[in-house]
Formats: sequence, C-alpha cells, structure tokens
Amino acid sequence: MPLVMPATDKSLGQTSVVILTTAPAAATGIPTLTEANAGVFGSMHIYGGFNVAPTQDTGAGPRPIGTKTTPTELGTVTQPATQVQYSYRPQLADAAGGEGNELFDALPEGAQVTVLTLNAVDGETDTLTADMVVNGIYLMECGVQADGGATGDGDYDKFAITQQLITVGGEPIARNVKLSA
Repeated sequence: MPLVMPATDKSLGQTSVVILTTAPAAATGIPTLTEANAGVFGSMHIYGGFNVAPTQDTGAGPRPIGTKTTPTELGTVTQPATQVQYSYRPQLADAAGGEGNELFDALPEGAQVTVLTLNAVDGETDTLTADMVVNGIYLMECGVQADGGATGDGDYDKFAITQQLITVGGEPIARNVKLSA
C-alpha cells in the first residue's frame, strides 16, 4: 500500500485580513470584489481565529415528585469574543489617516465592520483578485481599543493595541466564497 504525502503550505503569515468600514450594498452582506478592494488590508495577530464556537450553559431542571432522576436543561448561549492585536503609532493617533494607524482608524470602539479573512501572504497582499477564495466574511462589533504596550519585550518591538471583536449573530456571513465583480 503506497503512502501518500500531499503537498502542504505553512500557515504562519498566510492569513490576510480586510476590514470594510462601509457595509456591503448587497442584502446578503457579501461584498463585491470592488467593495473588498476598497477596504483596509491589515496585518494583525488573531488569538484563536475568528471561527469561534458558542457555548451553552446546562443545569439541573426541576425534579418531579417521586422520581429518582433530575433532568438536565439547556441555559443561555454565550458568544465568545475574538481578541486581536495590531501595531499602531501613538505619535500619529490624532492625525486621521496617519500612516501605520490604518487598523486603529478602521476599528473604532463600538463600530460594526465587515471583516474578510483569506489565505494570502500577510503584509504583501493588497488587492483581491477574482480567483481568490475568501475563507470567512464576518460582521463584527469592535470593543475597546486597549493600549497593549509593545508587541514583545525586545528593543525593536512595535507599540500595539489589543482589542476584542465580537461576531454579530455568532456565525460568519459566508465561508469559502469567491467575490463577484
């Protein structure tokens, strides 16, 4: 029996994120290729990824008189937040459109943005083409932009913002889609 070893790609640095600050025109929430290319192509660290699974509490239900078992009942559903970290330049934080603060400006606290994730080289992909597959399209609510200090503890690390993003509705709008022109 032959052993098959399929070709693989390294995942490190292969996820690009596009932030759309304007909602897509389509009622489905799926942007066109033109709308996606008008977005902000960002480089950020995503703790745990956007594919978050909701959790549901369970507890003991009321036990009828004369029975020996207690039924388990379902409780509230909790949608977890996704934590992201991205660099910013505090010296230019007050200047709208300051170079290096594109994500800081695109993810203001309390805003709802559309986030696209795709397999592309992080930091080198700045245009989507018709043959690219978008892994996920998410409507997300932006949490507080907390000063995360630096991205590490070395001499050459960058200043960073740590922020919570919550997937509105708990599910992506779409997965594994090609955008139309």
